[in-house]
Amino acid sequence: MVGAETAAAFVARRLREMAPAFITDFLGVDVALVPVPRSSLRRVDALWPPLEIANELRAQGFGSRVIECLDRRHAVTKAATAASNERPKAKQQFESLALKNPLDLPAQVVLIDDVITRGAQLLGAAWCIWSQRPDVTVRGFAVVRTISNPADFSTIADPCVGHVRLGRDEECFRLP
Repeated sequence: MVGAETAAAFVARRLREMAPAFITDFLGVDVALVPVPRSSLRRVDALWPPLEIANELRAQGFGSRVIECLDRRHAVTKAATAASNERPKAKQQFESLALKNPLDLPAQVVLIDDVITRGAQLLGAAWCIWSQRPDVTVRGFAVVRTISNPADFSTIADPCVGHVRLGRDEECFRLP
């Protein structure tokens, strides 16, 4: 894109300008940024928004480096466009992923995604890392979080810290 700022660059710049302390700590200089793979198999010429976001965050001084260490072995249904009962669960996400070069991972990583719905993709990616490197602290960052209840919507820019939990029925729950 010539002469215009990409969406990923805009987000990274605005985070740097806002610089809430929890973001600066969360995406600190001792953290590697790991983009979460798309739900489809990777094509060389395809857009990969989490990678774009990770690179722009790094350009703004967040994290120590970007590591492309997660690969999608087989496609899963895209959660953002699927009906609630058709979204892949965290176990399906985990089983569709592979970790490359696990010894290259530092002690702390932040998974980078563009949108978080319930959190199954982030949780599946974290499990993929923990399955080979249980010593690594894994957290997730998403630019956008979905909001099911319109009454919960307060503002466009509303950085927050939340948690993803796995229920007994293998459904993920994200708070907030």
